Amino acid sequence: MVCAVFASYLFSIDYNLNYMVINIPLNLFNSSSLAAIAPTISNILTIVLVPFYAKFSDVIGRAEVITIALLLQVMGYIVQTSSHNFEQLTIGGFVASVGSTGYSCLQSIIIADVTPLKHRGIFISLMDLSSLINIWVGQAIVGHLATEEKWRLGLIICTCLVAVGAVSLVSPLWYLQRKGERTLGGRPRRTFSWLWQQFDFVGAILLAGTLSLLFFPLITARTYDDNFKNPLIIGCLCAGAVALAVLLVWNAKYTTKPMLPKRIWSDRTIMGAICGSIVSSMMVSMNYTYFYNYLVVTRNIDFPKAFLLARGYQMAYYIIAPITGFLMRKFMVTRRFIWTGLIIQTIGTILMIPARLPGSSDFFVVASQAVVGLGDGMTSLASMVSITGSVHRRDYAMAISVNLMMTSIIGSIAGAVAGSVWTQVLPQRLKYHVVGEYDELKVMNNAVFVRSLSEPMYSQVVAAYGDAQKVLSIISASLVVVAGLFTLMMKKVDLSLDHDAQDAKFGGEVAIKKDVEICEEKTGPFDEKN
Repeated sequence: MVCAVFASYLFSIDYNLNYMVINIPLNLFNSSSLAAIAPTISNILTIVLVPFYAKFSDVIGRAEVITIALLLQVMGYIVQTSSHNFEQLTIGGFVASVGSTGYSCLQSIIIADVTPLKHRGIFISLMDLSSLINIWVGQAIVGHLATEEKWRLGLIICTCLVAVGAVSLVSPLWYLQRKGERTLGGRPRRTFSWLWQQFDFVGAILLAGTLSLLFFPLITARTYDDNFKNPLIIGCLCAGAVALAVLLVWNAKYTTKPMLPKRIWSDRTIMGAICGSIVSSMMVSMNYTYFYNYLVVTRNIDFPKAFLLARGYQMAYYIIAPITGFLMRKFMVTRRFIWTGLIIQTIGTILMIPARLPGSSDFFVVASQAVVGLGDGMTSLASMVSITGSVHRRDYAMAISVNLMMTSIIGSIAGAVAGSVWTQVLPQRLKYHVVGEYDELKVMNNAVFVRSLSEPMYSQVVAAYGDAQKVLSIISASLVVVAGLFTLMMKKVDLSLDHDAQDAKFGGEVAIKKDVEICEEKTGPFDEKN
């Protein structure tokens, strides 16, 4: 546990530092308006890879999969560090996302496996508590690295942090896994043929292709001639619609192992909790993708100060999470915390609309984000405990993977909408506000360049940025309310159940026997080794 907490601490520094430093090369490569591409890629990868990682670990082992995942993350950071254009930076982010997805998936599964339901919220929040410190550690570091000359050094530090964290995490994990295998005289492994039967590879490819073809044109359309009238953009959207139709037919008639099993999506408590959980992903994708560039432009400050202004959300989130965990342990309820959190978050999101206007005070900016963070931290933790408390133990990995899939799908949609709104609305508002000639490419993609503009053009550009950000804030407030309504269908989750009692309530031996009979019917007699 000590090694896991230490590794979590290092990974948290890496996350905060990378999240802040990456804005520098985006501006340097004149691509800040395309910032939504990277999180959209990450979300699509999460959708496809989370269920794969969960089943792949049954084939080669938990320690092996985490090792592979962290190696991929290090390789991705190396590519980003050596990048010289937006394309190379995106490829590095792609590889790093493949790795980080594996780590985050298995971390959640292991916590659910080893902790009682009533203590689960506390353990989940404590693993993230180090982020409360690392917000300021990353802030202190990035203040010296947020320049065009030193941003590569920041990514080198991220690479080293992940490498050291990986060694501290996988070394004891490998030792304990091997020790357990020797004690038990070997550990039965699943086979790759079992993986092929259990994981819907065709469905995963169709889903990734569908989301990519539908979402990326929304973000990049402005970079092409004729915008959405460009044949390539139209072709991608049409191909995405066809891929979606094929995916629906495949799931309805051909696949025996859909990525979203019926026993998960037909449970109203699980789906209601997932709706509560997706609010966080939606908020980050919709309301924070362009926020740092917005602050740099409208407040006429540098990136370190912009990062400092945006810290209110994370501070409140990490403070309220462990408090919520202890309160859930005391009162043995989850729904009340989900609903209370959503009410607080809705109020905060509405406050963000005036708080993010160019003329608002810095205190209003920080306070509105802190309110949202309080609500989000409460809702997210209670939702995760509700999800893992509503299924049999054998379905922990499936329920967690479905939750991550759904949050990533919504995050992808929100990111694509944010990218589309920003790249479509901002040019229109620039034409409305700015008098005289200006370089649209630089004004939209380089916040540092905008700060160098003289009056009155600078004030005109600020007004245009304010209009675009206001649209994103209004959309965010509307989506939070809609998502929150779905949580009303949740049933009560009994936190007093231990693992055995929970298994008995949600299927127990009857469900296991039924699964074995179905397996034997399709693949032959049950084999203990497989």
